[in-house]
Amino acid sequence: MTPRQRLLRGGCLLFAGVCLFLACTYLFLPARQVNEFISRMLADQGLSLSPEAHKTLLPGLAWHQPVLSSDQGPLLRFDRLAVRLQLLPLLTGQGVIGLTSTLGAGRLELKYGINGTDALELAADGLQLSDMPFFKTVLGATAGGSLWSEGKLSRKGGNLAGDMKLEVKQLAFSGVKLGEFPLPDAANMHCQGMVRVTDGRPRLGSFTLQGDGIYMRLSGDLPGGANAATAPLNLTLEIMPKPEFMDKQRLVFLLLAKFAASPGVYRVPIRGTLLKPVIM
Repeated sequence: MTPRQRLLRGGCLLFAGVCLFLACTYLFLPARQVNEFISRMLADQGLSLSPEAHKTLLPGLAWHQPVLSSDQGPLLRFDRLAVRLQLLPLLTGQGVIGLTSTLGAGRLELKYGINGTDALELAADGLQLSDMPFFKTVLGATAGGSLWSEGKLSRKGGNLAGDMKLEVKQLAFSGVKLGEFPLPDAANMHCQGMVRVTDGRPRLGSFTLQGDGIYMRLSGDLPGGANAATAPLNLTLEIMPKPEFMDKQRLVFLLLAKFAASPGVYRVPIRGTLLKPVIM
């Protein structure tokens, strides 16, 4: 047998093995047990996902119009959500799980590397904040704007490291209340920032929000990992309004007066959790 024939034979055997693995995964994937596992994992965070997933033609699971909820109400929803094992990386010995979701014209894609250096890759574009019930459920507010994000995380020394860029165009929000304190209403804002992960710890370096008559900057430590929903927040929101903006929302700034760091600058500490943020 020539080297070329041996190589061809090896390639065919590898391809056949991958096909057999995929066929077995599809035939024996216990969708009911997987749904039960997902339910238990989310329940530990006070969350639930409905409806249940169903198997797809390629090895994986899919949800039609899924809604992620807490005891407060719905948080996130999508038109479609699918989780599948990526086929091509298997040929190089890498296990990669891909997640895709759509909401209106928006799309979110995530790749998670089971092994290897590349741990996570995220890309999102065109997601409308007005379609996400989180703001109404958690903040009692209305919000609008288009979200874009991309980033990569790698495994370094047993921990995750990397960064994710965030941008929101035409951000508008009203009625935001964190605990007993309101935030000023704002519209036509452009927002951008970055989440940097070092030694597995995510931090919002500086997320800036700039609009007519006001400039805000959000920064601090973010919760991460499996307990992100219930882990404590440690954020600071700096608010720098112009005098005419303050005059239009005088009552809000009177309530925030205790957080005035200097004339025209408010430094507001945000604590609590992602699902129950409060100003303290």
